[in-house]
Amino acid sequence: MNILLELANQSVINIYYADESGFSMLPNIPYCYQPKGEQWSIPSVRKKVMNVLGFLNPITSHLVTFPLPEGAYMNSETFIKFMNAFAAQLTQQTVVILDNASWHKSALAKSMYAEWKNQGLYLLFLPPNCPHLNKIETLWRKVKYEWLAIKDFHSKKTLERKLVTIFKEYGLNYCIEFSMNFFNDK
Repeated sequence: MNILLELANQSVINIYYADESGFSMLPNIPYCYQPKGEQWSIPSVRKKVMNVLGFLNPITSHLVTFPLPEGAYMNSETFIKFMNAFAAQLTQQTVVILDNASWHKSALAKSMYAEWKNQGLYLLFLPPNCPHLNKIETLWRKVKYEWLAIKDFHSKKTLERKLVTIFKEYGLNYCIEFSMNFFNDK
């Protein structure tokens, strides 16, 4: 991994961390203060608002997101469709780091590995049960617990609008400073 990071830091290759996340009208608010005597309420519905496949380059702060069609969930066909769209945008050799979701390693997905490799897209799988190594998980956590405000949950439309804004403005108005030192053998 150190070699890959060194090559990415020298702009020889790109490294992207990829993962899926779901967003719903159920707010992720660990605590909240309200003025004395006032009762605030937030309408919460478990209904999914947006499922997204994201690709995050922590070195360049480049984010690519693909929202799934409304009501859809990730599967092998959808994963392949979005990987193909991502591969079509590549301008240099790229390594995509993934977890071990079944649709990442299905027979259908495996049938695409050689084609993606020919396009300069290489897949690297994290060890099982290690979501903490996938840097895009930090992005999902920041979006859900820090960047979404109570007012963003007033309606499905306001939540969708805020998510699109965050994804579009990532690297400009929404930033994460990643430390890449945990890969060093020190």
